[in-house]
Amino acid sequence: MSSIDYTAIRAKARAEVDDELGEIIDPRERRMLAEEIRDQAYMEMSMLRDERQQLVAAAALYEYAPDLHEKFGIGRTHLRRLTMTFLHKDLDREQQINPPRWPAAPEIEWRQAGRPETIRPLSGRVEAARKAGLPHPKDVVDQAAAICARYEEAAARRRAAISHLGEAGEELRTAGGRVDVGRLERPDFATIREQARTAMLDELAAVDGSSEERLRSAAEAVDYWEDAASELLPKRDAAMFTLAFYTTAHGVYYSAGINRNAFNRALARALGLPGVPDLPKRDRQPAAARTAGVRFVKNADIKLPEIAQEYEAAKARQAAAIQVRNELIPVLAAEDWTAPQIAEAIDRDGKIVRRLLAAAAEDA
Repeated sequence: MSSIDYTAIRAKARAEVDDELGEIIDPRERRMLAEEIRDQAYMEMSMLRDERQQLVAAAALYEYAPDLHEKFGIGRTHLRRLTMTFLHKDLDREQQINPPRWPAAPEIEWRQAGRPETIRPLSGRVEAARKAGLPHPKDVVDQAAAICARYEEAAARRRAAISHLGEAGEELRTAGGRVDVGRLERPDFATIREQARTAMLDELAAVDGSSEERLRSAAEAVDYWEDAASELLPKRDAAMFTLAFYTTAHGVYYSAGINRNAFNRALARALGLPGVPDLPKRDRQPAAARTAGVRFVKNADIKLPEIAQEYEAAKARQAAAIQVRNELIPVLAAEDWTAPQIAEAIDRDGKIVRRLLAAAAEDA
């Protein structure tokens, strides 16, 4: 029997639509293409629907197995619904949702009828299929699986396009001005940073072992929180830019955890401008942001404070780990470790280690 990875098929179809639509900056143009993809996918599904149902029904009635539905990328209930609505095409909508039960096996006592034990009566499913004139093609399961794969791919493309339609609609709502949002949450970033810094210092102080083990633990913490901050920063900025360019929010930098100057520099970079003095006036910023390809993030007013808190905590943890790491480097040097050995242990360039050792020598 055929074995098809429907999850991979759906993911690939979604990715292709995302890539195709992601290249289009203008939301109106993107919405038009999304509508075309949606309609084309629906046409493909319509063209495949009858053949798919017939093949699935044939497989289910002639070659049923408990896991057969998995071969077709659908649930067991869906498999039975497709089959029963094929057998009973005159069912109304309510009956299609709750179709008749599977055909039962005929009540024939084949032994009492004097038949040889090797011959069994037809199952109720096979009998129902033949009664409905349903053919039994060779390799019906494989044929059904192949057409189901095409159907699921089209369905995934349609769902992806519909998702982009909603996103493009949100962006178009900002075309004539700004989306109204309420007052933004302003987290206590100073407390958040201090708590994260203290927690990191406590964790590293609790490491029991040699200087080398403590140094490696600190270096690993530096790398981990550096990566975490790197992943959070573009998410924070995307939410921040949405609020700054496309909404009525004021004082966005308070919720982002940065000062006004850093905020304005970030806005200028997002618009591809040389510097802060080149930022357009507030009423022209939505159009400038769309031209620059700044995307609109849904629920940015909720997301920004949450992401910013995570980002600032990650940066504070990273800074604390760097502090501990740098304090341990001279300790290892005093234990006759060379700069290249220390650099290898912390996975950094030897120049950094030599510079830290030189600074420690000056302070001594």
